[in-house]
Order: sequence, then C-alpha cells, then structure tokens
Amino acid sequence: MNSYASFCSGDCTGSAEIVIRDHDGVVLVAAARWLDDVPDALTAEALAAKEGRELAAELGYQRVILESDCQSLRSLLRDPSSRRSVIGGPCFDITELGREFGEFRVEWVCRGANSVAHVCATRATAIDRISF
Repeated sequence: MNSYASFCSGDCTGSAEIVIRDHDGVVLVAAARWLDDVPDALTAEALAAKEGRELAAELGYQRVILESDCQSLRSLLRDPSSRRSVIGGPCFDITELGREFGEFRVEWVCRGANSVAHVCATRATAIDRISF
C-alpha cells in the first residue's frame, strides 16, 4: 500500500492518496480524500497513512506493507516514543491498529515509486472531497 499526501501551507489544506497493490504490483484500489485544517506536511503524510491503514483493514487485507516517501513519518512510526510527537495521535492509530493485520510493516520508498498515488492527488478536490 502506498500513501502520499499533498499540503498547501497557504490555506492549511491537503489531500491523502492511497494505492493498494497486490504482491505483483497490480493496482487493486486507489483512493483520495481532501484534508481540511492540516497544520503541516508531516501531519498530512500521517493522515494519508492512517487513511490507507483503515482502507486496507476495511477491505480485509491481512498482509500490509505501508510504503511512504516521507522518511520522517517512517522514522516516527518505527519509534515507540513517537506518541510524544505532535502527530502522536495518528502515529498511535497507525501502529496500534496495524496490529489487526497478520503482518504489518512500514517502508520508505523514493517519490518515483509513489507515482500512482501522486496521480490520485489530482483527483481529490475541495469540492469532491473524496475520490475512489
């Protein structure tokens, strides 16, 4: 599962994009959601990862690898003390609720590997709010 976020500091909005693929890389699901009142890019990335985790659980997947191009988020999700971070709430949700899966891990990928999720970013708008 790839997560990606966009963020606009001018109006504190952004979007969360999720792409779920199978073990061969075939896209199974793509989704995008508009985000209001987002304080910074890292929070947007965390909310995107949380959306992806929730979508994977809703669809009944048991083996999930969360891939993000945000190294800061990956580091926080791997660190048990991340709950003291400004984005501690979403980090808690992602890691603790990730225990619902038979396998769950977080990996960093270069931005190019997240290109499908980036394309989804163009689909979520303030008017539509969500796109699948």
